[in-house]
Amino acid sequence: MAKTVTTTPKGLLTALSAFLIWGCFPLYFKELTEYDAIEIIVHRVVWTFVVLLGIIVITRRFSWISQIKEQPKWLLLTFVASILIATNWLVYVWAVTHDQVLEASLGYFIHPLVGVLFSMLIFKEKLRPMQTIAVLLALIAVGIQIVWMGGLPWVSMLLPLSWGFYGVIQRQTPFDALDGLFLETALLVPVSLIWLQFAHVASSSMAFWVSSEIWLLMLAGPVTLVPLLLYNMSTKLVQFNTLSFLNYLTPSLIFLFAVFYYHEPFNAKRLLVFSLIWVGLLIFSVDMFKNKKGV
Repeated sequence: MAKTVTTTPKGLLTALSAFLIWGCFPLYFKELTEYDAIEIIVHRVVWTFVVLLGIIVITRRFSWISQIKEQPKWLLLTFVASILIATNWLVYVWAVTHDQVLEASLGYFIHPLVGVLFSMLIFKEKLRPMQTIAVLLALIAVGIQIVWMGGLPWVSMLLPLSWGFYGVIQRQTPFDALDGLFLETALLVPVSLIWLQFAHVASSSMAFWVSSEIWLLMLAGPVTLVPLLLYNMSTKLVQFNTLSFLNYLTPSLIFLFAVFYYHEPFNAKRLLVFSLIWVGLLIFSVDMFKNKKGV
């Protein structure tokens, strides 16, 4: 049975911090365009695991071992979560490094709609009238963009689906944010190392791992860890429909970077879509303020 969550001020601040950091991700991943997208993900997995392993050992956080022994199914669920998060990382990095930042932005615009659908079907959460209006505006905006783009790009489909299901699983597991992410990356490390054995990329050479060139890729660990931990914590502190709608902050920033910094095509139609999203956000925010005890 789904867990009931009440939104708290701490939860909102935690979620906002995560989404703002994610919104600035293009600045980092654009610096890695010379590397293969899967190679970048391998480094994200390895260095995130290394940082977390150090934290786990130093703080002696081993309660997750007994939790797995009592209920082995949690390990299976965590493995599914690791596949979902790896898929999301890969699609996003590929989009940024192949000048498809606007498609990635569209994917994250769609995600809250997927999240709201999950919140109603899985968590039995209900939307208030103003929240419904906000979601409808967002739906209209996404629909307009899909029609004008001539269809829904695969990048824009995989991003929200993988992230939405990942959030659902996070809500059901007993692990806290740190332990859950440690287990997810631990399960992905063997797969990553096996891939390196057969791939013909720079990281396949042991010399690369001790060279000065690896430092930028090593940053993928902490860059990945901080916002993901914040998000994982917020899934247990914020109602799923509220958390899903706050996700619009990330694609809004990505959209701005794509248009005004990376100069991807922009016209009046895209401005209309963007404006509808922000009107929806404004309505949703006003509703949250008026119903602080109920969110």
